[in-house]
Amino acid sequence: DRGITLLSLGAADRARRRLVDDVVEPGMRVLEIGCGTGALTVLAAQKGARVVAFDVSGPMLAMARRKVADAGISDRVRLEHEGVSGMDAPDDESFDVVASSLVFSELSNDERAWALRHSCRVLRPGGRLGIVDEATPESLGERLVHGAVRLPLLVATFALTQTTTRPVDGLSQLVSEAGFRVEKEERTALGSLLYLLAAKE
Repeated sequence: DRGITLLSLGAADRARRRLVDDVVEPGMRVLEIGCGTGALTVLAAQKGARVVAFDVSGPMLAMARRKVADAGISDRVRLEHEGVSGMDAPDDESFDVVASSLVFSELSNDERAWALRHSCRVLRPGGRLGIVDEATPESLGERLVHGAVRLPLLVATFALTQTTTRPVDGLSQLVSEAGFRVEKEERTALGSLLYLLAAKE
C-alpha cells in the first residue's frame, strides 16, 4: 500500500475511490480481480455492494481479511485465494461490476485476454468494467518528466517494499476485443495511470 501510494503520488488511491463512485451502487454484486490488500474491496463494500474478491497472494489476502474485519463488512465480502485462471468458475451474468486495480500490469498478454473474456461473460447485460492501472505516458514530454520523477520513487519503493510495478499498454483495444464498449479512458499522474470504464455490449 505504501509503495503504490508513493509511486503514484496518491493518484492510485484517488482513482480507486473514483471508480467506486462512478460504477458501484448499494446492493450490486462486484467481482474484483486481484484484490491485493483489499483497498478497493473495502471501498466497494462500504458503499453497500456485495463483493467477491480474489488474489493469488496469501499474505495479501491475509491483510485484506484484516481490513475487511476492521471495517465491519465481513458479511458483504467473500475473499478467495485464486489467480485469474479461476475466472472461468463464476456463473454467467452473475455480477453487475468487475473491477481491477493495478493487476493487469502484472499479467501476461494471454492472462489479460483470458481475464477480460471472462469478465464479459460473468457480467449481466449492461454491466460495467472498471480498471485502474499503470500505463506508459503517451507524449514524449510526459514520458521524460515521468521517467525523471519515477526513478527515485522506484528506488524508494523497492527499498520499502521489495516490489515494483510496470506499465501495461494497449489495454483499451483488448477490452474492446473482449466484447466491451469503452466509455471512458483517461490518464492521470503525468499520463502514467490509466482510468478505464467500459460496458458490456
